[in-house]
Amino acid sequence: MVVPNYVPDPIEIPDNVTEQPYAARLKFIREMQCLQIVSIMVVLGLASIPQIPVLPPIPVAVVLFAFLIVLCLIRIGLRRTPREAKVSTWTLPILLVLVAVAARTATDAGVEIWAAVVGPVFAFFYMVCCSRDFSFVGQYVLSLIASSVAIASVSLLIGHTGAYAGEALAINAAFLTYFVYDGASLLSRRRVGEQLATVVDLYRDCLNIFGFIPRVVQHWHKHRIWQLR
Repeated sequence: MVVPNYVPDPIEIPDNVTEQPYAARLKFIREMQCLQIVSIMVVLGLASIPQIPVLPPIPVAVVLFAFLIVLCLIRIGLRRTPREAKVSTWTLPILLVLVAVAARTATDAGVEIWAAVVGPVFAFFYMVCCSRDFSFVGQYVLSLIASSVAIASVSLLIGHTGAYAGEALAINAAFLTYFVYDGASLLSRRRVGEQLATVVDLYRDCLNIFGFIPRVVQHWHKHRIWQLR
């Protein structure tokens, strides 16, 4: 008897990175994460420019959400074709500017956006130091510990309250979890040579939850797992 998984299998495309030799997979992971972290730094730099406007949060959120939906529709329409990665890459400059405006607006509203950068920075250090012994689990655990200690130490040094430190730690943990998990899942949805497109994926994959939940419900219904009576 075959016991089905509680969640559906991840979406895979032909000739994806997971089907490549280990050296090719490791090279892809390193290039992917380097590009993603550079994009985060670009967003942080743009958000720090005084000329970047601080706009009302709701319109900014609506525009960014709508653009992410467009990016998701592009991926769905061109999925499994080489054109998808190219088209997605063309949208990257607009995407980074929109994310920077949103980050600037959130920072002005008092959200500790800077904390989201700390975890990926330590994840980058892990990737550099681990050589060929890379592990997403190891990257996540060690980066979470190191980044949490760093944020807590900075908060104590500058005398911020517990609420401030707690918010920063929560943002760091949430984004680092997403950063590492999404990076691991992208290996089955990208081919070698599509590293730049994974930068776009880093930002639009936050909407995957809206497609994942119906897939899970359909999977449970098909295999009679946790059916409501």
